Amino acid sequence: MIKKTNNHFYDNFEFNSVSAEIKYKNRDDFALIFSKKPCNAAAVFTKNLVKASPLKVSSANIKNKIRAVLVNSGNANAATGTQGMENALKLNQVLSEKLNIPSGSILQCSTGVIGIQLPVEKMINSLPALVEGKNPDKADFFSKAIMTTDTFNKISTYEFSHDNINYRVTGIAKGAGMIAPDMATLLAFILTDFPVSPDKMDTIFRAAADSTLNAITVDGDTSTNDTAILLSPENDSYFIDDNDLSLFREALTAVMSDLAYMLIKDAEGATKCVKISCINAKSENDARLCSRAIAQSMLVKTAIFGEDPNWGRIACAAGYSGADFNPDNISISFNNIVLLDKGSPLGHNIIEAEKVIKNSEYTITIDLNEGNFNWTFLTSDLSYDYVKINAEYTT
Repeated sequence: MIKKTNNHFYDNFEFNSVSAEIKYKNRDDFALIFSKKPCNAAAVFTKNLVKASPLKVSSANIKNKIRAVLVNSGNANAATGTQGMENALKLNQVLSEKLNIPSGSILQCSTGVIGIQLPVEKMINSLPALVEGKNPDKADFFSKAIMTTDTFNKISTYEFSHDNINYRVTGIAKGAGMIAPDMATLLAFILTDFPVSPDKMDTIFRAAADSTLNAITVDGDTSTNDTAILLSPENDSYFIDDNDLSLFREALTAVMSDLAYMLIKDAEGATKCVKISCINAKSENDARLCSRAIAQSMLVKTAIFGEDPNWGRIACAAGYSGADFNPDNISISFNNIVLLDKGSPLGHNIIEAEKVIKNSEYTITIDLNEGNFNWTFLTSDLSYDYVKINAEYTT
């Protein structure tokens, strides 16, 4: 069985963060993960055609054995042209010299404002302190330094035992806006000491991302920088059999589920965290399409903020989602309060539903009554504060 723990310490992985004043003053904004051993790696990147320079560097290096991940907040280094790529490569080169590792073993992630060049000299001048201060005890420092509009740092660890050896999986993420399910989402770093087969890593990681980080939405905007990375140190032998991998899969999914939940709880301006569960669809794709359309609907999200159980907006979003169903069969409920029963409204339940929707967390269930496939999205409401935060983001 797997168990949640607050122990994020690994002998192999070291962390650090410093202030390079990239955008923010009086807080750390430049961070490092270092692995004492070369790591096998898997990653999922944004599907946005406008890709940031650090993401391009990482996507080229991900096939190599990885020793370090360099992350900055406050500046996305996206849409910055040739100079942006030169800056990213320069940072990798200088860091490789400081750590005495190949530049191709370094992954790089940036997050923040698009279209502004990195203060690369400031960052280079900060690298000695970043390298010298790295320590296995500093995972929390790293998790705080990568935040932008986040209000709290996001970290989760699960442990399990296999063949009488204890292993762990730790996840660190950042993000509160520009969150949409078209990769994994935002920046997420998953570390483990479990010797998972390199041949299995990518498949296992993508499956876990699909049902967790790829099943949340804040505003429907897929960023230029979205990256999720899994690192596992090289080993003399690896677990390959599915039975041996089962607890690792479970722990990995649990960690990424925790991160997904924290991302939505911390969504920009959010007051609600709501599960949109589509059940009994003809196919998994139908269930996914339906739940995603509802979770991303601006009208549904504003109704959630206004504590208005407007099931009509939910039915409308299901109808344009692309899912195949008979509208006369659809049922909609808020927790266990049914407002639409197989196409027939139950107006007498509105008062009870109004009580449910005042909670900070609840589930909206859309029963298509067509088959046996289910999918759940996690979404936030759309508040006045979300508009204010994003209206002033670059200023």
